[in-house]
Amino acid sequence: MVKILIVTHGPLAQAFKESSAMFFGDACDEMETIGLFPQDSPEQLKDKITDKITAMDQGEGVMVFVDIFAGSPFNMTALAIDELKEDHHIQCFTGVNMPFLMEALANKDMMKLDEMTTHLTGLSKDTIVNLRESLDL
Repeated sequence: MVKILIVTHGPLAQAFKESSAMFFGDACDEMETIGLFPQDSPEQLKDKITDKITAMDQGEGVMVFVDIFAGSPFNMTALAIDELKEDHHIQCFTGVNMPFLMEALANKDMMKLDEMTTHLTGLSKDTIVNLRESLDL
């Protein structure tokens, strides 16, 4: 089973987990979250990410979702992945949103990490939709 880690600014990661539980219930219990708060240093964040991935990975890999491209969670995740890439299979997407996360949760038990990465990449452009355009309002 692919493990899922969400890394964001503030409590957003935990809010994604709690909201996902409305749809997936106990399946979200294994999902992990890390939030970057004002009192945290980027180096502390990188260490938390590294420790969490190391603890989570049981051989089938870890899918990491971060909130903002080039933000501190993104940058520290990139450093952690670079540090761990020899011993762990890790993929990461930035710009996490609920449809994207729900798709990962729905497939984490059925797909291998690389297969999930390809699947999510194909769906990514469809997870943000202009409401007025799509409903012709």
